[in-house]
Amino acid sequence: MPKEHTLFKTFQSDVDHIGLPEEFTYPFFYKPHPLTERATEELQSFLESANIPHNFGLGSHSELIEQGKMFGVLVVKDKQGQLGWLAAYSGKLEEGEAQGYFVPPICDIHDAQSFYKQGEKELNEMSAAIQKMIDAPERVARIEAINSRLEEVKEILRLGRADLKEAKKARQKYREAVRKTLSDEEFEQVCERLAQESIQGQIVFKHKSKELVAEQEMLEKKLEQMQEEIVVAKQERRDKSNALQRQIFDHYVFLNARGEAKVLSECFPDFDLRHPPSGSGDCCAPKLLQYAYQQELVPIAMGEFWWGSAPDKEVRRHKYYYPACASRCRPILGHMLEGLDVEPNPLLTLGQDQPLPVVYEDEDIVVVNKPAGLLSVPGVEIEDSALTRVKLMYPQATGAILLHRLDMSTSGLLMFTLNPKANKRMQRQFIKRQVNKTYIAEVQGIVQKDEGVITLPLRPDYYDLPRQMVCHESGKPSETHWKVLERKNGRTRLALKPITGRTHQLRVHCAHPEGIGFPMVGDELYGIIENRLHLHAETLEFMHPMTKEMVRVHAKAEF
Repeated sequence: MPKEHTLFKTFQSDVDHIGLPEEFTYPFFYKPHPLTERATEELQSFLESANIPHNFGLGSHSELIEQGKMFGVLVVKDKQGQLGWLAAYSGKLEEGEAQGYFVPPICDIHDAQSFYKQGEKELNEMSAAIQKMIDAPERVARIEAINSRLEEVKEILRLGRADLKEAKKARQKYREAVRKTLSDEEFEQVCERLAQESIQGQIVFKHKSKELVAEQEMLEKKLEQMQEEIVVAKQERRDKSNALQRQIFDHYVFLNARGEAKVLSECFPDFDLRHPPSGSGDCCAPKLLQYAYQQELVPIAMGEFWWGSAPDKEVRRHKYYYPACASRCRPILGHMLEGLDVEPNPLLTLGQDQPLPVVYEDEDIVVVNKPAGLLSVPGVEIEDSALTRVKLMYPQATGAILLHRLDMSTSGLLMFTLNPKANKRMQRQFIKRQVNKTYIAEVQGIVQKDEGVITLPLRPDYYDLPRQMVCHESGKPSETHWKVLERKNGRTRLALKPITGRTHQLRVHCAHPEGIGFPMVGDELYGIIENRLHLHAETLEFMHPMTKEMVRVHAKAEF
């Protein structure tokens, strides 16, 4: 029998008039259900009043390190049909007076009595033993002596080979000097004598160096043998560490709606090639679903939101909803959601029924106006794309090749070449950044400045792909020029000119506090989801690859 679910919270406000969703929330692309919004409001009210010993960057506990955090709610029904909700946070949190308010972690591997502590102790002891072996005075002295003699042997051999080369040069110089003063017969005799000298010199060197070469091989073998024991010891530690890591992962046991269990390593199909990202299994969604299944609660809807200040590198905004992280959670939730009636992935159908208008075409180039929701190229789960359609539209082309890409959520101009010659010439223009692109975007807020340049370096957020993040240490340079076109109804319309073409460059440059500071309207990754992302590639300017004439293609933004 399950334990009493004391963490089940009934709604404090009247929700009887709110209908239940027909399907459970698809966690990677969703608009929060009204019940989710009510639960979120009540959780946020609690967070505002509770004295949690954590610095969220909201004015309290400023002596601690500032760090916002992701929180989540799961609307559920108990066995009596009563509606309520559960709360969770991602990662670790010192709960303080909120102890018993949030669902527990799936696995606490840092318990002082757990296997992890013992395993960690053994690994530290192995590391210390390896270092002691490396630093042993007699071993160090032996290696130094071997290396010293090895260098002597190599130098003797080097000098012997150098002497052979100098003798060869001298013979060549002598041969050239006497060539003009001797008859052919005499010169031939000189050449034969010099050849015999060369052979004799090599025989002498080979004889003298035979013992030295054997000694060199013996010394190198001794060094290799002395290093081998270190290599073996390090491999033993590596094997022990991998076994401990797998043991840790196997303590994360995830249930699904059918009551079936999987350990963490089983959720990641490529586990043996690479371990799951750090923190896998400690996010809100797995914690909430696990507790609901354990307590025989029926999941109805869920949502996750950010609470507090944004990290330096990531784009997060206080109280904004965000999808579950893909890298950590997608493999786990793929199992945990089995048995639930989940909303279909809307990304699989977005853009499928929308036309792909041709804006410009000739025998070399075609430019289309891609609708929002249509992929530029086929994906893992989706075959329909702008490239697929263009190939069907121009079957006679010797090669319909896409020159650049737009995000699935972005609409606007895409250029294709229809033959290899045009492609090669246009690629050169794109590589040299000679193609001018102008995007129209609408951001959620009033931008005070009229124009500017953003140069924030970007790199992938490997824990939450496809999101990108700002990183001044390892990010790739990116540059965007922007100008305000209109301010209206709390939004700002912008013209954006990207100089570089990094993934999500315009979206991050708008949303990040060091950029524009406001997310684009409808940005499901960096802002608030709406019917569509308000980003459109409106203008392309380029030199025609064949006629050398300047071409300007325009497609007005429809938002």
